Amino acid sequence: MQLVIDLSKLRGNIRRIRARIPVRFCAVVKAEAYGHGLMVAPYIEPIVDSFAVATCDEAMELAVSGVKKPILVLGGELKKCLYYGCAPQIVPTVNTVKDAETLLAAGKRNFSVAVNTGMNRLGADGAELDSIVGVCKNYGVKPWSVYSHIYGGISTAGEQSEAFDAMTKDAILRGNRHLYCSCALDVAENYMFDMTRMGIAMYGYSNYTDIALTARAKIVEISRVARCSHVGYGDFVLDRDAIVATVRCGYADGFRRCDKPLYMTVRGVKCPVLGQPCMDLTMIDVTNVVCRVGENAYVIREKADALYLANVYGTIVYEVLTGFNARAERIYV
Repeated sequence: MQLVIDLSKLRGNIRRIRARIPVRFCAVVKAEAYGHGLMVAPYIEPIVDSFAVATCDEAMELAVSGVKKPILVLGGELKKCLYYGCAPQIVPTVNTVKDAETLLAAGKRNFSVAVNTGMNRLGADGAELDSIVGVCKNYGVKPWSVYSHIYGGISTAGEQSEAFDAMTKDAILRGNRHLYCSCALDVAENYMFDMTRMGIAMYGYSNYTDIALTARAKIVEISRVARCSHVGYGDFVLDRDAIVATVRCGYADGFRRCDKPLYMTVRGVKCPVLGQPCMDLTMIDVTNVVCRVGENAYVIREKADALYLANVYGTIVYEVLTGFNARAERIYV
């Protein structure tokens, strides 16, 4: 499988978002940049203010690639972040006063504080946050940023904004507060605080941006198959004569098995999947399109394709995009 990433579209999306939300821009590139590959970061670094990742390993990969701007690690992993202390642009997250004391005692002054405003996943509650503030004042340091996570999109945004604002009244917690993610595009500007973290919208999944990734795979064989013949594993049988194309991708590449109809697009024509995707190969019906071995069948060619996959898989588009694994070849154009 090949993932083709259009860097001009990605940069265009960032500029469009920045024009709409005039605060600092943190580009979320965790999980291989939602399938687009961590290596998009150097291409977009000049037009963003910082990056966010999930792990210290991801942060170190960015640092080694030459990224100089701050790289916020949204999870814990304090020991590993201290080990990577030689990369000053890496900003670990503090969730507890013990975290803060560990970092500060080790001489790490560059960190962020996570605040729990209702998601109950990570982050300090009110009392813990007060203790963190006390430790910061004792050491004479101010966090690089303070943030929380919206768990319900715009339905909980207002309530969480008020809670976040109330919990971060102390001056030491102000200056680089961020709460909103891609849902910021759909709410009032006065909720933006100092920075937004942009993930899914930056990659094109919003009403204001264009997708930057297409997913395709090569047709490796084309056969004429008679009615009543089996195709693939299991008991799938053709109900008519068909021209069957075998495509070099399967569920091991992220094109999952499903009990609902699937398709790939060849020369602009939606071609139904016959039977179920195999681990490495998938068969499609190309009876109604003229095609050749060696050309591409598209798993995602338009935004609607990814949204359709999310719907039939019973999941969200984030999982579709991050489901493309390391054996996919990424091509940057």
